[in-house]
Formats: sequence, structure tokens, C-alpha cells
Amino acid sequence: MDMKTEARMGSQSSRLDQSRHIGAKPVTLASLGGVFRRRWRVIGATMLLTVLAAVAAALLITPQYDAVARIRITPAKLAPLDFETAKDQPLDQALVNSEIATIRSRDVARRVVTRFGLQGDPEFTPEGNPAPASAVAIAHRIETATSAVVQRLTVTQQERSYVLAIGFRARDAAKAARIANAVALAYIDSTADFQASTATRQTETGQTALLRLSREAEAAAASVARYRADSGIVQGGGVGTINDQQVGPISQQLASAKAEAAALRSNVAAAERQIAAGGSDAVSAVLSAPVITDLRRQRTEAERQRAQLAARYGEKFPALVQSKQQIEALDQQIRLEQTRIIEGLRSEARSASAKATDLAQQLTALKQEIALNNQAAVRADGLQRKADAATTAYNRMAGTVQQAAQAQRSSQPQARVLESAVVLARPTYPNRPAIGVAGMLVGFVLGIGAAAVAEAVQSTIRTPEEIETMLGVPHIAAIPQLTARRLRDPAGRRCAPADTLLHRPVSAYSEAFRTIRTVIRPGGVKVIAIGSTLPSEGKTTSALSLARVMALSGDRVLLIDCDVRRAGLADGVGLTPAAGTIEVLAGTMTLDAAIVPDDIPGLALLCVRTPTFTPVDLFDTGAMATLLDHARERYDHILLDTPPLLGVADARTLAKLADGVLLLVKWNATPVSAIDSALAGLEQDGAVVLGGVLTMVDPHSEALGGQYYSAQYSRYYNP
Repeated sequence: MDMKTEARMGSQSSRLDQSRHIGAKPVTLASLGGVFRRRWRVIGATMLLTVLAAVAAALLITPQYDAVARIRITPAKLAPLDFETAKDQPLDQALVNSEIATIRSRDVARRVVTRFGLQGDPEFTPEGNPAPASAVAIAHRIETATSAVVQRLTVTQQERSYVLAIGFRARDAAKAARIANAVALAYIDSTADFQASTATRQTETGQTALLRLSREAEAAAASVARYRADSGIVQGGGVGTINDQQVGPISQQLASAKAEAAALRSNVAAAERQIAAGGSDAVSAVLSAPVITDLRRQRTEAERQRAQLAARYGEKFPALVQSKQQIEALDQQIRLEQTRIIEGLRSEARSASAKATDLAQQLTALKQEIALNNQAAVRADGLQRKADAATTAYNRMAGTVQQAAQAQRSSQPQARVLESAVVLARPTYPNRPAIGVAGMLVGFVLGIGAAAVAEAVQSTIRTPEEIETMLGVPHIAAIPQLTARRLRDPAGRRCAPADTLLHRPVSAYSEAFRTIRTVIRPGGVKVIAIGSTLPSEGKTTSALSLARVMALSGDRVLLIDCDVRRAGLADGVGLTPAAGTIEVLAGTMTLDAAIVPDDIPGLALLCVRTPTFTPVDLFDTGAMATLLDHARERYDHILLDTPPLLGVADARTLAKLADGVLLLVKWNATPVSAIDSALAGLEQDGAVVLGGVLTMVDPHSEALGGQYYSAQYSRYYNP
């Protein structure tokens, strides 16, 4: 293996490695929109098939009818002995959930099954109602039907209230309504039966317990009374015993007596100090005594009379002597009265002290008695608590038994029917419109998935970046796909794409070929082979359009149709030449005689007169090289419209004769593997690849919008 072959193989391996990394482009809304435009048929077909399958399934499903009965439960009467439950309470969700579970219980369902004989209904028991049957078989069918009823039964709460909706589904509308109503009534009956049976059991049990509690309460009360009598604990009219009630008053009296005795002793001590200091006359109690005051007034008056008599008469005057005697008598009375007052103070002090002492002794005795009573009261209190507990239990049980008897007599149900189930005219299942819409949505999702899978598994070229990264060749231009509106001349007649260069010279289509001319012109390339990997990639149209753009720019251009098997150039320009490429190469016609001028000055066309299938290699005999050498002297550019590179050997021969090859790639169509094989052949032949050109590009795609900065500018330059 020579170095040139190794280089070609290395180049091909490099392109393959680059193609593996092409999926890292970020996903944008524009790219998703491109996927929708490219794969709308896949998405639409997937949606259609899914909708048809959904509709078919909906038509095959057996219709089902739903019936709903509504009941209201009464939480205050959940149980006949639950008397502490208040009537006005917030919603008890746990209670509601319990009742829902009760309605869906097998006991309620079994009542309905046995009432209507559903164990013989084929809808609920697949084996039907064979006869005769053993008791075990009948029980088995009842349980099977019960399971089917429970499975079809739904119970829901209505907007956080005590209203419950009981729903049932069956093949027959009347049967569904009948069973839904039967479930509601069976639940109400079961609650009433449960209430009555529970009340009966509670009444019987309560009567026995009531007699026992009565005996226990009486015995406990008797024990308390007997112990209090034995212990001498006598209750007063207030709180506590009589001794307890006496402690307070005696304590208060003792405090008062002590205070009074202290005050009197203080007065006596003060009087004694005053007597010691200045005689009894200085005692404040004496000074304040009314008798002393009166006696002193009389003495003062007698002293005044004596003084008057002494001044007038002599000492021995009888009246004077009598006055002196009167004064002495008054002094004697004053002294006696002072002595009496002081002794009275001492007597009161002694009496108060004695009273305080007596009260203290009484209080001490009461405290000793209270201490003894307290020790006995502990035991008495324990006996009293037992008696109180027995009495309380007896009273509670008496009330329970009484209300249980009332509940047994009333047997009022816990719930009532608010709305009975009605027979529906139309089935509720299946909901065919909803299934159709769901099928459409599922189909859309599956279609998106199918489109994504198709995008992932199909390796085609859609952007200029992919040409450079996946193929390893420079990107030159992107040629837009012309719509039917743009393939019209000013008169409204349909025209070929190359003819739009005359009618719309500033369109995006024209600008793409001007870009190609601008890119290849500076290199001095004169002979250019227009090639593609596969047929129908726009070689002939692109070659004619590029030739006309060059001619419009003032170049002398010769376009040679080298695809002798298809001869598409003559049909593209609407010509029927007398001779063409085959005749010139065979030497039966000169180049000047075979050339046909185009409508655009400066462009000469060498067409193939008729398609030819010959085993002779027309382009590798030297005649084609001579033709090109002769044309180089007369024309600025020679364009070769070649056959596909894969499958036709003429294309590779022409690529070697040309100065460069323009590789056309159909947008989102040509597989990358095929393009890579074609490039490998060109490299092996030593052909020069000028670059890649995207053809038939969606005008709204990123590939074309990127050439003109955005889709908006693309529309602006594509009138």
C-alpha cells in the first residue's frame, strides 16, 4: 500500500470520525419546527393510525352504564352508646372514611347479591347458575358475585361533607340503578341492625353491671360512715371537722388576748416608772381619771377659800380650821383613788395574761386533736374516694343503660337517602369522544417519537456545518427549493428553475449561484465538473443555472451535457439539437457545429441529442481531453454536467479531467454514507473537490436562513 492510498484512507477515516460527533448541536424551537416540517407525514400517519385504533377499540368495548345514589350519614349517631359526641362539630374525616369502608365491605355487597340473586347473573359469575348445585358451590358463586360487586362499586365523598355518592357500573342501565339503590339501602339497614343489636347487648350487660355497682357503692358508703364514727371524725357544717373549724377563731382570740395583755403590762410598767420618778401624781392613768380630776378641782376650791380665810382671820379661826380639814380629807381621797387606779391596772394586766394563757392551752389541745384526726382522715379520705368512685360509676352506668334502652326501642338508622339512582339513557363507558381525543394525543406523542427516531436513524445533510464536519469539504452555498408560485414567468406560465434567473434576478435562488461563482472564480478554475452522489439531486438544473449566472456576469461559458444516459440538458432548455456531445467525441461533428447558443448571450450549450447506452468509454479515449483543451482557449469557464458518481464510471473519469468538482448534495435526502463513498472515489482518482453545495433546500430551514442571517431576511431576499 503506497503513501497516497494511505492518505486517502486516513482522510476517509477522519470524515467518518467527524460524522460520529455531529449530534451535539443544541435543540431549539427552530430545529423542532424543521423536524415537524420534514416529518409531518410520519407524525400525521402515526396520529391517524392511533386514532383509528382507539376508535376501533372503543367500538369493540362493551358499553357500561353508571348509576349514582347519594346518602347522608349522621355522625352524632355513629354508635348508640357514643353519647359524648357533640352534634355540632367540625367535619370528622376519619369517620367519613370509616363509613366509606363500611359501604364497600363485603357484608353489604353480600346482602345485595343474595337479595337480587346476582350469583346466577353471568355478568357477575362467569359460570352462570347451573342447577342443581351443592351448598358449597352456591356459597362459592355468592362470594364470586360479591367480589364482582365490590370491584364495580365506588363510594366518594361530596366536597368535604357528610354526603356520600354510591356509584355502580353494569352492562344494563336499569340493573346499575337497582344495585346502586340496593347498596344504599343495605348499608342503612345494616347500620340500624347493628345499632339495635349493640343496644340490646349493652342493655343486658349494663343491667348486670348496674346491680353490681349499686352493691359496691352502698358497701363503700357504709365503710366510710363506720370508720368516721369509730375514729371520732365529726364533720361540721362547713369544710373540715369541727376541730378544724375551731382552730381559726381560737387563734384569732389568742392573738387578741396576747396583744391586750402586752398592752396592759406595758401600761403597768409605765405607771410604775412614773410613780418611781414623781409619785402617783405623775401617772398618766391617774391624771386622766375623771374622779381624780373632780377631787383636784374640789381641793383647789377649798385651797382658795382657806387662803381667803387665812388672810382675814387668824389660824385658830373655826372656819379656817374646818377648811384645812376639808383639804386634808380631799388629799386623802385623791391618794386612795390613785392607789385604786394603779391596782386596777395591775389586775387587768394579770387577767389579760391569764386569758391568753388559757387560750394558748385550748389551741394546743385542739392541735393535738387535729393531728390525731388527720391521721384518721387519711384512711377516711381513701374510703370516701372509693365510695365516690363507686357512686360515679353507678350513675354513669345507669345513664348508659337508660339511653341504650331508648336506642333499642327507637332503632333509628344512621343515614338517609338523599337521591336515588336513576336509569341513564346513554352509556357512560366507553367515552368514545374522549378515547378519540386521547388517541389523537397519544398518536401525536408517538408521532413525535417516530419522527425523532427517523431523524436519529437517517444520516443526511441539513446544514452547512454538517457538510464541513461530516464530509470534510468546504461548504459553498445552499440552493433553495423553488415553490410552484416562484416557477412562474411574468405571464403566469410555468417555467424551469433556470428560467427564474431572468424573471427574478435578485432572488435567493439567483444569489446562491452568484455565491458559487464568487467562490470558485479567484482560483483560476476553468473546467468545473458538476457532480452528485445519486440521481435527482439537481445536477443539470444547477449546472444550467450556474452557467447562466456566469454568462449574465460577462463570462464566456460552455455547458457540456456529459450524462449521455439521460440527456437532461436538451429537455431542460427545450431544444432538439441535430448533434451533440456524442457526435463531437466520435469525430462525426465539429464542436462549433454542435454548439447551441442559449437565450443569454455568452452561454453556449453542448447537449446530448438522444440518450445513449453504449459500452464504449466515450470520455477516456483522449477525445474529451482534446475537446476540453480546445474549449479552454475560447471560454472562460467550461461546466460539465456529469452523471451520478456512484454507479457510473463516466463521472469519475470526467472528475479527473476537470480542474475541480462541485459536489451537489440534496438537502435532507442523500445518505452520508453514500456521499462519503463518492468522496473516497474522488480522492482515490486524485480529483480536486472544490466544495459542497446543498440543493433543493427548504426555504424555511436553518440551512437557508443561516445564509441570510435569519428566515426573515431570507424571505426579504427571496421575492
